[in-house]
Amino acid sequence: MRRALLAGILLASGLAQAPRVELVGFAVLPADTFSEGPPSGAYRETPGFRAERPPFSSQPVQGFSAVQFGPQPGSYWVLSDNGFGSKANSPDYLLRLYLLTPQPRTAQGGPGTVQVNRFVQLRDPNRRVPFPILNENTPDRLLTGYDFDPESFVFAADGTLWVGDEFGPYLLHFDANGVLLDPPFATPDFGAGKDPSKDFVRAPQNHALIMNPVAPGQPSPANLPTSRGFEGMTTNPGRTRIYAMLEGTVLGDPAGTVRLMEFDPAAKRWVGLVGRYRLDDPAHAIGEIAVVNESEFLVIERDNRQGAEARFKRIYRIDLGRRDAEGVFAKELVADLLNIADPQGLSPHTQGGLFRFPYFTIESVLVLDPQTLLVLNDNNYPATGGRGPEVKDANEFIWLRLPAALRLAPGVGQPR
Repeated sequence: MRRALLAGILLASGLAQAPRVELVGFAVLPADTFSEGPPSGAYRETPGFRAERPPFSSQPVQGFSAVQFGPQPGSYWVLSDNGFGSKANSPDYLLRLYLLTPQPRTAQGGPGTVQVNRFVQLRDPNRRVPFPILNENTPDRLLTGYDFDPESFVFAADGTLWVGDEFGPYLLHFDANGVLLDPPFATPDFGAGKDPSKDFVRAPQNHALIMNPVAPGQPSPANLPTSRGFEGMTTNPGRTRIYAMLEGTVLGDPAGTVRLMEFDPAAKRWVGLVGRYRLDDPAHAIGEIAVVNESEFLVIERDNRQGAEARFKRIYRIDLGRRDAEGVFAKELVADLLNIADPQGLSPHTQGGLFRFPYFTIESVLVLDPQTLLVLNDNNYPATGGRGPEVKDANEFIWLRLPAALRLAPGVGQPR
């Protein structure tokens, strides 16, 4: 009886060890993969100042911060983030979705490569953004990493695209061709004692704060840390609701908790606060949220270490119907990404049958079927450290077989 009680406590807290998942597919997109476009990276070494010669002759295909199913079986849309890590060093990085087709190495064979098919350029030709953007006075008004930091995206039931940004944080609404349809949707503050009709969650890069700076020595009105906006986003199974998760704690919220918000894409309005996810350590961050069924979702949680120093890269399951008195979701460990079995030796990084996914940022997970997940890293090009101090981080795609099946709702999983 005592053992059963202890097991229940551990399960509710997320501390119980999940059975080891198995690597069943592995593919790599090399770090130095480029697409058409203007030279880039000119501001990377000295943010805010342009180098005479940009280091890259075109646009790197990198920084994958989210993944969704593509139009053909086995194809996937991926979202690149703002480029080189900040507003000041990414003015020449164009914001895009790329359509990829990986050919994984499996027990049945396969090359383990990834084909880049095409891209959708995010842009604002109809001048929906109400504040100046980098390409303000150009006809196409292509969006760049100076304007927004896209970290998550979903397709709504009508086929339009919703993107979660970290600079505002905002929700951005595009058509299938990448044209912005509405002004950015600000994030209302549903915290205790707040009026969401006039109080907002704002990061230091929010345009309202940049255009109206405080006097020297005065505290910033920002209530969300830098680069802690909508890192995770998914929908309900019917794609009639969007669930957007912040990466950082809003000022005044319980320490180490992040908000999960609900948005109605048809009505184009925020519904409210669904609840809070508690990090195992306040220094951790979430990487993504993915739908399982109407109430269950997967969340990536990770530490800020990489390579041999990485200690915490996990996927948890939460249930929207299981919350404590503070509105914090119960969570259950589904996969430890530093403890993956690879009996087939599918990855060249496997040692002694153990595969580790030790990247600094792991920001994409997609449920393919009841027992298979697709997980990707954000390689922060041209960063190093995941596979060695001097090795450029690649974009790795891993397919994981779960020991126990998820309870998928109809419509969730790989389209057939």
